[in-house]
Amino acid sequence: MQPAVSVTPETPAREVLKILRDNSVPGVPVVDEEGRLEGFVTDGHLMDSALPQYMKMMGNLSFVSDDADEWVHYLTDAADKPVRDVMTREVSQVPLGRSELAVAHRMVHDGVSSVVITDGGRVVGIVNRLDLYAAIEGID
Repeated sequence: MQPAVSVTPETPAREVLKILRDNSVPGVPVVDEEGRLEGFVTDGHLMDSALPQYMKMMGNLSFVSDDADEWVHYLTDAADKPVRDVMTREVSQVPLGRSELAVAHRMVHDGVSSVVITDGGRVVGIVNRLDLYAAIEGID
C-alpha cells in the first residue's frame, strides 16, 4: 500500500494535473476536510472534461480543424474547473486490514487498476496492480 496523495473537491483541475505528473500516478482520491472519501479523479476524467462534447460523440474527427487555439481554449476552461465537476463518486475501496486477495477481487470485480484503502471512511492509502504483483513477487 502506498500513502495516498489526495485532493479536495475544490482543487482546480490544473493543480490536480500537476499532482498526477509530480507523483507519477494516473489518479487520486478526492477527500473532504476530514479526509473522508468523496470521489476519485483520474487523468482520463480530466482529458474527457477538456474535449468538446461534439468530439466525444464522433467516431471520425477528420472534418475538425487542427487549430491549436481552439484546443487551448477548451483546455484552459477545463483546467480552471474544480475537480468536483469531473470526478467520479463511485470509488473502488477496501477497508484497511483486508487481504491482498480481497483487494485483487475488488480490482477485478470493478474493472479498475487501483483501489483506495479506507479506515472508518477516511483515506489511508491506495493499492494498484503493481503493488499487488510486488506482494506476490516471491511466488513461483
